[in-house]
Amino acid sequence: MTQQINDDHRLKGTPHGEWLRGLTVQELDEQTDEVFARLRKELPVAWVPALGAWVVSSWDLCREVATNAEDFPGGTNVMEARLFGTPLILGAEGATHADLRLAVGGQFHARTFKQRLEERIRPLAREHCAKLDPSRGCELMHDYFEPVSVLSVADALGFRELTADTLQRWFHTLALGSANTTDENGQFLDPHGFDDADVVREEVRAYLTELHAKERENPADGPVGQFFRAGLPEGEMRDVEYLLPSTLVLFLGGLQEPGHACGTTFLGLTTRPEQMRRVIDDPGLLGKAIAEALRWMSPLYGGASRTAARDLSLGGQDVRAGDHLWLIYGSANVDESEFADGRTYDLDRERHPNLAFGVGRHSCVGSAYAPQVARIALEELFRAFPGIRLDPEQPPNPAGWLFRGARELHVLLR
Repeated sequence: MTQQINDDHRLKGTPHGEWLRGLTVQELDEQTDEVFARLRKELPVAWVPALGAWVVSSWDLCREVATNAEDFPGGTNVMEARLFGTPLILGAEGATHADLRLAVGGQFHARTFKQRLEERIRPLAREHCAKLDPSRGCELMHDYFEPVSVLSVADALGFRELTADTLQRWFHTLALGSANTTDENGQFLDPHGFDDADVVREEVRAYLTELHAKERENPADGPVGQFFRAGLPEGEMRDVEYLLPSTLVLFLGGLQEPGHACGTTFLGLTTRPEQMRRVIDDPGLLGKAIAEALRWMSPLYGGASRTAARDLSLGGQDVRAGDHLWLIYGSANVDESEFADGRTYDLDRERHPNLAFGVGRHSCVGSAYAPQVARIALEELFRAFPGIRLDPEQPPNPAGWLFRGARELHVLLR
């Protein structure tokens, strides 16, 4: 009853109340473009009972919320707290947030990874590209983009004992858990929706515990040392339980970013065959191609959130202290008021900042690294298979409002 009263209050006065009350998570996943196009136009700040939260869908309001730390600090919603635990880099503020970013983000600074791209990531991409059989088609996401993505991120963190199969399983399992949001009554959609993710959490905890013991016994200056000891007094180390929640976030969002940047770029180029040919002939265009793809179909479509610190008005709506807000960056990146013909992929679009990796203090720590890994992976793919194309018998079907992209990309290699 309380949830019903809260919904009634927040939907009061809007002509869209009936539609929003009936909007389901499945519709958000399957009709993402249509739903958020309507919201941008008619109600850029909207209470969605199915999420028990506000969704912010326009360019200007997403930026306003993301950069206003006083009124909209980070917050951990019930799904994130259940899936990952706390403290969480996504929701932490102040000294805790700064420390977590130092621990997990230092390995992704350009000065740190620049040399490693050619020494380690390009050979990795070539190795996995060579496994693709040109005599038959393949599924690019699982067979190539994801292995390169997860192994490149694990390499940056120093987690080099982990296999692609393990990392992909962890990523996909956590992704399924993240879809288990709450219903209009505050109950999780699937009471057993976190069971498999709980198994993954225990596996990651065991791995970090072993790594922690090795680092304590033999301290090193590499990425594992950065993870456990950067910024701390000599001899001190961060605890496994403190780092575990943010590590799980890395294994979900971080592992998918380079791979989904690849997939989205490939998919975007297939909508403009002449632009695909230009990029294959001139790999120097890949930087622009990837940037446009991340804007056109942002992989982290709606995965950023904030909590209102006080009662306030936003976009004409009365937001209460403690309310949760999802920032729909993927919607903001195609906002018609900011991007002409924004839902069209265009390699020749004039350069314009986008929110694919967020903005401000909670911007993604991998914003510099992911596009560079994607560039190398696509360079090697196009060099090896210049005739690559989508399999017309198995067209892609992008989906998802939290993480968006084609889950499968079936292609012919020649």
